[in-house]
Amino acid sequence: MTPNSIMEQDQRTSNIRWRVAIMLTIATAINYLDRLTLPVVISELQQRFGITEGQFAALNSLFLLAYAIMYAGGGRIADWLGTRVGYVLMMVWWSLSCVAQGLVSGFRGLAVFRFSLGLGEGGSFPTSAKTVSEWFPAKERSTAFGMFNTGSAIGSVLAPPLLALIVV
Repeated sequence: MTPNSIMEQDQRTSNIRWRVAIMLTIATAINYLDRLTLPVVISELQQRFGITEGQFAALNSLFLLAYAIMYAGGGRIADWLGTRVGYVLMMVWWSLSCVAQGLVSGFRGLAVFRFSLGLGEGGSFPTSAKTVSEWFPAKERSTAFGMFNTGSAIGSVLAPPLLALIVV
């Protein structure tokens, strides 16, 4: 290989790395959009289905329990399946769980799919961190990590107005 071809290869790899960081940022934003569906629409659900404050608290607890389980377990899944397959599996899982929440008509169904949502979303941060460690040299990891972590703020800011618009 010539020095120019090595530099071109390094540039292509660098471009791909940053695209990966952008994709992780977008996926994290979607993650936070999905997780905030229930808190934004709870008043509507309370009116339509009689969800009580205690049940709402239970739904949040179920989500957080599943999230905590998968925060540790998601890393193992990423180690076992690899980051690409592991992340896709988790994203499809949490997306289907979020959709399923819209198809139920009561507390029990919401409880099942809220827990399921936590299982899918809980593995996203450890898998994103592993992805960054695989794709980025040590000197660029904090920037890439900061980028995908910014997705949580983006999703949190966009969720209330978007979801309110959908509810209306």
